Amino acid sequence: MNNQIFWLASYPKSGNTLLRFILISLFFTEDGIFNFKKSGFIGQFDKMPNIERNKNIFGKDYKNIGDINIFYKYIRELQSKKSLGFKEDFIFLKTHAGLFKIGENVFTTINNTRGIFYIIRDPRDVSISWSKHNGVSIDKSIEFMNNDYAYYKWTQISNDKKIYTEKTIPKSFMSSWEKHVISWTSIKWNVPIMILKYEDLVYDKVNTIYKIINFFEKKLNIHFKETSKKIDNILQSTDFETLKKYEEKKGFNEASEHNNFFSVGKKNQWKKKLNQSQIIKIEDKFIKTMRKFNYK
Repeated sequence: MNNQIFWLASYPKSGNTLLRFILISLFFTEDGIFNFKKSGFIGQFDKMPNIERNKNIFGKDYKNIGDINIFYKYIRELQSKKSLGFKEDFIFLKTHAGLFKIGENVFTTINNTRGIFYIIRDPRDVSISWSKHNGVSIDKSIEFMNNDYAYYKWTQISNDKKIYTEKTIPKSFMSSWEKHVISWTSIKWNVPIMILKYEDLVYDKVNTIYKIINFFEKKLNIHFKETSKKIDNILQSTDFETLKKYEEKKGFNEASEHNNFFSVGKKNQWKKKLNQSQIIKIEDKFIKTMRKFNYK
């Protein structure tokens, strides 16, 4: 393994998909025009096809990888070039896992990592989006975000739901919103790391894209051609309303069964959607980290 993954890490519903689309437009198009047909150019690590492709890694443990303690013994081996099945210098991968240890086994290491983008969003707004995505109440959403022991099951594809059982669907450890943020933003690895805010991706997209380009040029010596033209096209083709209209017409395979993926995409929704009790539950739990990132 040799620094083969550039992680796009975030707590769910924090802008990871929008960042993916921007990076796809930068790296995998000539003109910067995003097309949903290219959305698979940057995939998610935590998907069942990655397990199916590498069943041999687990041996007899395959039947019990739904046990997170068993699964994490193999999680870094799943991150090798051979396991991921690519030949390029490095690969971008989305994940919602926290950078935690289960027993002695950490989610990933510096040896696997080329770089990191961590995307953060106001947790009060996350609670609303997470509620819609999962078809649960905002109170249940906040309860999940406050849970230090929260995990999520790996994503299945639409036609394989009958294949897997609780014993064979792996889980990634996520913890609470705050601990998730701290796990990725406090590491001291000697790899390029950039922390991005959802609010900047949406409301200050031009400057944010320039910062991303500058990051790649200075940290990884990667340069882009016709930058201004590309950015103009990225802005238009990844505009939230444009993405939302496309999904309404043709669908999007990352939508949940409860709601469209692109729903509102605005900041400060919490001011109208959350009651005082809900606001307090979030702020009391996360106040230190919210202040650090200027959400309070």
